[in-house]
Amino acid sequence: GAGVFFNRSVPVLGFHDRYSASQVYGAVLDYQVSSRATMEFEYHHMTMDNGKIEGLAFTWPIDKQKYLSPDANSRFNLNSFLINALAYLNTRKSGSDLQLLPYIAVGAGFYDYQDRITGLIYPGQKEEPLNADLMLDDREDEHTALGANVGLGMTVVQGRFGLDIRGRYHMILGDLRPMEAWNLPGVFPLAMFDFRTAFKLYW
Repeated sequence: GAGVFFNRSVPVLGFHDRYSASQVYGAVLDYQVSSRATMEFEYHHMTMDNGKIEGLAFTWPIDKQKYLSPDANSRFNLNSFLINALAYLNTRKSGSDLQLLPYIAVGAGFYDYQDRITGLIYPGQKEEPLNADLMLDDREDEHTALGANVGLGMTVVQGRFGLDIRGRYHMILGDLRPMEAWNLPGVFPLAMFDFRTAFKLYW
């Protein structure tokens, strides 16, 4: 079978200090191993705009005042390629009757991400007054990292059509560099919950 899905992804742990919840979309291919197990091949994309550093001020040690960077921009892009295993708690039957199939899902794969921050005032200036036009070099973290996910879900199947609802937790073995002047420590690992709704067609 095949399907498309839409997620709501919520960063947690240190990742939550950088970004808020965002939409995710993607596609899956299913291969039914048995009446109790399915392999799922997944691609998904996520963009998080308006990172929280855009609203944070730094304290300039020269005059002890706080300064915002009005041109700050922070964006996180993620493209993931995953293989998931679904273990059904009920036996999936052939036929057109309505079936409710709760399951446990585990998966792993590659998470390719780019975190880009621009437009920050340079906080290391030594002479007054602060020059708001002197910018910190753009920051970009770009990596492909291994990661894993685990979750619980329910598939509603009738004939060739399916509705799949799932909640899961992702842990990505990637990091974001610290931004000390803004009191943001480094982040490792990257962790998030997502809540997924998929529409599937079986053949």
